[in-house]
Amino acid sequence: MIRCPSSSFLNHDFRPAIKWFAFADQERFLADPFVAVRDGRIYVLCEEFSYESFKGRIVSCEVSQDYSVSLPEVVIDLPFHVSYPFLLMYDDDFYCVPETFRANEISLYKADDFPRSWRKVRTLVKGFAGVDGTIFKYDRYWWLICTDRRTGANDKLYAWYADDLFGSWRSHRGNPVKVDERSTRPAGTPFEYEGEVFRPSQDCSKGYGRRVIINRITKLTPSEFREEAAGVISPEGPYAEGVHTVSSTDNITLVDGKRFKFVGSEFKRLLKRRLMPTRTSEDQFYLWL
Repeated sequence: MIRCPSSSFLNHDFRPAIKWFAFADQERFLADPFVAVRDGRIYVLCEEFSYESFKGRIVSCEVSQDYSVSLPEVVIDLPFHVSYPFLLMYDDDFYCVPETFRANEISLYKADDFPRSWRKVRTLVKGFAGVDGTIFKYDRYWWLICTDRRTGANDKLYAWYADDLFGSWRSHRGNPVKVDERSTRPAGTPFEYEGEVFRPSQDCSKGYGRRVIINRITKLTPSEFREEAAGVISPEGPYAEGVHTVSSTDNITLVDGKRFKFVGSEFKRLLKRRLMPTRTSEDQFYLWL
């Protein structure tokens, strides 16, 4: 956690004091944190991945003023893998766009009792295995961007636009609007600074989740999309193997860090897979904490 807005990372000399929260469970990891403040209380929604079930679910935690963190509480648990619980507020209600690519759709959830109770209220895009779906306002439209699990989760960016969050979402005429593994895959909450809109993205050119590139959007219409790199968030401190997501609200910013740890159950699973020559995978040993 950092007590500053995401825009601070546009200053190339910015070196924040980060308060890291460790998650002491060898068989699970936390990732993709999104922060919200309600009635002066700080809440975090993030993915909790279990090596036992080998799928993610969405959990919530509360951060107190002394930086202590409550135990994760499960708030969205579906029959398939769920991650990246993108948060937004609309008409004083909290909404979430969790990554549900295994359901082959991008869906919108509403909090009936934030942050504990959520229900699906609308499917925004059908028949698309969206990864890291992110919603923001730009000019006159609402925009939804993500990558596609089937064609390249790290390097091809797709966009849709609508007049309203609950409106009809239309595909951008240039889809995919960007192809570049260095700065495509969404990595958290877009933000406005000095009249311009910026969006965090993952730099996967040297490995998944290695660092975050902040892009300045210079053109976004139903037929055009252009952006340029404006800042970098590099890994540091005890989690120096990568940084994956950045989210911000009310001058509070969250980042997640990466470090390598040995996980016995995952090692056994991978060993078993490698003894089966008909199956291949891109496996990594890491925990997001």
